Amino acid sequence: MTQYDFPPFRPPNEAESALIRASRGCPWNRCLFCTMYKEVKFQPRSVEDVKKDIDVAVRLFPGARTVFIADSDSLAMKNSEEIIRYVKARFPSAERITSYARAKTLMKLGASHLARLRDAGLTRVHVGLESGDEETLAFLKKGATPAEMVAGGQAAKQAGLEVSLYVLIGAGGKNRLVEHAVGSAQVCNEIDPDFIRLRTLIVQHGSLLEGKMKQGLYRSTSPVEKLREVQLFLSHLDVHDCELASDHHTNYLWMDDKVLYRGIYGMLPGEKQHMMDVLAKTIQLISQATGEILDATLLYERGMITSL
Repeated sequence: MTQYDFPPFRPPNEAESALIRASRGCPWNRCLFCTMYKEVKFQPRSVEDVKKDIDVAVRLFPGARTVFIADSDSLAMKNSEEIIRYVKARFPSAERITSYARAKTLMKLGASHLARLRDAGLTRVHVGLESGDEETLAFLKKGATPAEMVAGGQAAKQAGLEVSLYVLIGAGGKNRLVEHAVGSAQVCNEIDPDFIRLRTLIVQHGSLLEGKMKQGLYRSTSPVEKLREVQLFLSHLDVHDCELASDHHTNYLWMDDKVLYRGIYGMLPGEKQHMMDVLAKTIQLISQATGEILDATLLYERGMITSL
């Protein structure tokens, strides 16, 4: 198994997956909000080395049901199909083989190439949409437009892959809250993903976004504003058979030492009203609260949490 020289980043729902490191770092690595790979130069690993790791992983995780191919955007590698085939062959019990992928990479590969990756064994791609607002994406230096996000997501869907989109609550700050929420919903509607996962933006120390915030170019949203942003996003969603999850602690709200809100979960469209009710009830509770309402950003700033 690969010896990581930094934490092996992967989605929370891949926590039980066997991790196969096909590449090192991120080929884009310019997003203002991200600190994951800033000190790591992107480097594709040789197929021979990756196959050796897979052979070791088979012994470490016999009968693994899920496999995650790391690091970031490994599908951009020329030999990704060969690696996926080898994973599938060596993990015949694997029901799910997944990878991070940039929407622009999916767009460039196209549906026919992605279909070959699906036939090789790939089942799902995790895509950081972050925002569907063009101005917000440009400010965050995401390296893709809403149209490119749609094109990449649609190519993956046409290829028969499951698409898991990540939406970054607070990405637009106070100035672009409405545009970010509505635009993100519109992009999701055009892609019609299988999963939408909410993450709340935390301006991390040392991030490029922190510098922008100190210059007054980004203003963080309050806990209530974040909830209203989620309300607006959800109200504009029109997707089908899609699981929406707030499966990360950055979405939590605390009052004193108690968790007041753990996010929303449900299948769309059937459970949309239930999730809207949860948001409305939480906002009402906050308006009646006498204690201080804390979100993950405030806890992070006070040093009360460090793990993101």
